[in-house]
Amino acid sequence: MSDILGVALSGVRATRIALEQIADNVANAATPGHVRRRAEVASLLPPASLSPFERDRVGAGGVEVRGIARAADLIRQDSLRRTGGDVAMLEAAERWLSLVQSSLTGPESVAQPISELFAGLSDLVSDPASIAVRATFLSRADALAQRFNASAADLDRLERDLKADADGEAGRLTSLGRALAEVNLQLRRATPGSGVAAGLADRRDKLLGEIGQIATVEVRFDARGMAQVRIGDAGGPLLVDGPRSEAARVERAPDGGLLLRLGPQGSDEVAPLLGGSLAGLAVARTLLLEAGSRLDALADRIAADMNAQHIEGADALGADGQPLFATRRVVAEAARGNGGDSRVFVSLADGAAPGPMRLSFNAVSGEWTLARADASDQVTGTMPLTLDGVTVEAAGAARGGDLFLLEPRTGAAGIGLRPLAPAEVAAAPRWLADAAPGNRGVANAEIRRGPALDPPPVPPLVPPFMVHALAGGLVELRDADDVVVAAGAVGDWLDGDGFAVRVTGRPAEDDRFRIRLTEPGQGGNGNAVALLALRGVRGPSGTIEDSHDRLVAGIAVPLAETRTREEAARANRDAAAEALAQTSGVDLNREAAEMLLFQQAYQANARIIQTARETFAALIQSVGG
Repeated sequence: MSDILGVALSGVRATRIALEQIADNVANAATPGHVRRRAEVASLLPPASLSPFERDRVGAGGVEVRGIARAADLIRQDSLRRTGGDVAMLEAAERWLSLVQSSLTGPESVAQPISELFAGLSDLVSDPASIAVRATFLSRADALAQRFNASAADLDRLERDLKADADGEAGRLTSLGRALAEVNLQLRRATPGSGVAAGLADRRDKLLGEIGQIATVEVRFDARGMAQVRIGDAGGPLLVDGPRSEAARVERAPDGGLLLRLGPQGSDEVAPLLGGSLAGLAVARTLLLEAGSRLDALADRIAADMNAQHIEGADALGADGQPLFATRRVVAEAARGNGGDSRVFVSLADGAAPGPMRLSFNAVSGEWTLARADASDQVTGTMPLTLDGVTVEAAGAARGGDLFLLEPRTGAAGIGLRPLAPAEVAAAPRWLADAAPGNRGVANAEIRRGPALDPPPVPPLVPPFMVHALAGGLVELRDADDVVVAAGAVGDWLDGDGFAVRVTGRPAEDDRFRIRLTEPGQGGNGNAVALLALRGVRGPSGTIEDSHDRLVAGIAVPLAETRTREEAARANRDAAAEALAQTSGVDLNREAAEMLLFQQAYQANARIIQTARETFAALIQSVGG
């Protein structure tokens, strides 16, 4: 009779545990990372020695719960980690590339100021003598330089923010690795097959999924379920090994991307970034820096082309044209710990090329010190201070120890309009060539600025000059005193004093061309025409506007590709999640069916216990009677 009670009692206990697992599954059906659990129930054989009241020595001993099994599928879990990492990589890249594109297009684009600059040149060609037109042209050149400065500042800010984002992801990777190492330690102490071990395994898998969102991982499990995690592939450095974890950090890679390093600084290892958010940030940073390089190249090209052509001309006063754009400026950045509210203004002398500097304030003496960053030279005193062509002035109240870092900028961050008056716009050519009225040939004279003759001729050459076509396709350049300055063939450049000239076409013998300096207010618009023509000049990257299009396309095309890949990666992740849910997820219909089965088993075992109790009571009553 006690056999019946033992069997029924074991059944009640086993079905109770099984029902608890079903209730836990139902309660966590919508909990991310919960893996379906079930009680493993097996037959229990009777012990070798029986009590005197047990006569059936071959009967069954009931059932027992051997452990709590998880419906985990390691292959599908790994697939979900990897596809989830791909999505995280593309999402990170898409987010940052979108920000870069926004800083280069629309209202922030340099395309509109470039168009307006050439529109101003077109107006200058039409009316080169107008002071208002000249002022408008300078204003548009200044607006273009400022837009370049703003775009460069935006890209610089995005690069700093992206690096901060990457640092945050590396910090999160370190924290997750430590949490996983702690779970590994608890798994080592937990009883295999227990409910505690199952809960820890769920926590372990959730942490692995979060780690896989940051970087691609290779995972191995030991007999107790402790995870060993390597970044990248099976040959990558260890992030977690049992109860031990390594710190992660990122640094800027020489090629423009990011490097992930694991381990103590000095003995750390570089981990390959094959997927995850850090890989996406590395891709975005590379493209961001490429965009910055293209923006710098465009600014440098506009400045170089405009400057080279502008100095070829003459201004309204008849003076030689000056460079239109400066290509370097110095930016002052206040240190974060400054206590005062002083502001620093920096100006740079023409042609100066200073290195980094530091500006500090001494409250005791009330003086400022401007010093080179390498401390090789400095000046101290009251404002303004000048060193290496850099002049600084300050406004506002400074406090002792206030510090400003002065950084020279070039490219898009360094371009700026030089301080020119409207009359100094060189719309006219510096030299003019007039064909003599009696010329019989079909030819033209082209002039460009050149260096002064070295050594200077003695006696000095007297303008105006004359180019004389001789027999046999030869030409001579003579000054007003009929001194031969240079000679050559048609098509050759002949060097004069501050200019060079060549005759093209088919001049007739004795054709002449007069070369003279532009007189104030009488030069016309020849150099303005040449400046306007720069819009269509093709360089290695095409025209100026082609270069801008390449700048924008360098971000727009990868961004479009990233969005397409992101959509496909999401579909792959969702398919992997669905496949895992089919084996590891909770199906409420199945749970309901098993609950009904175990409820019936529980009730049947309870009924057996009740029957046995009634039978014992009847026997005792009969013996007592």
